[in-house]
Amino acid sequence: MPRNLLKKLTPVESFFTIAIIVLLILFSVFLIRNIQLAHRSGVFQNHMPISELLLKNKQMNQTSARDIEYIDTWMTFQYINFVFDIRENYLKDMLHIEDVHYPNLSIGRYIRNQKLDKAIFIEEIKKQVLEYISLRPIK
Repeated sequence: MPRNLLKKLTPVESFFTIAIIVLLILFSVFLIRNIQLAHRSGVFQNHMPISELLLKNKQMNQTSARDIEYIDTWMTFQYINFVFDIRENYLKDMLHIEDVHYPNLSIGRYIRNQKLDKAIFIEEIKKQVLEYISLRPIK
């Protein structure tokens, strides 16, 4: 067996080896945390059937108050405005949203950023959408 395989590392090589190992561990932890966060926020769920249903209802002018129950964290405020024909700043004004990314902001991201209770905030959105469409029929 060659003697060079078991050669000792110099202090500089040892430092870089340890630094690389620590960075790999930190990167792995960061990656795992982001995957867990994405899973909890519903990124990996299949929202296509709900999305297709809402868009089909929109195209056929059959969007109704029943469709409000489908509002969920994966939706952006822009998507809700589009599906329910809500003027762009209505939810922003009624919910006092000051985020610069509105309306291109998912409900889930807004809830996390503001540390809000998910169920309460989604119910408030549903209430505001229902109020809006009851006063102004959907086109």
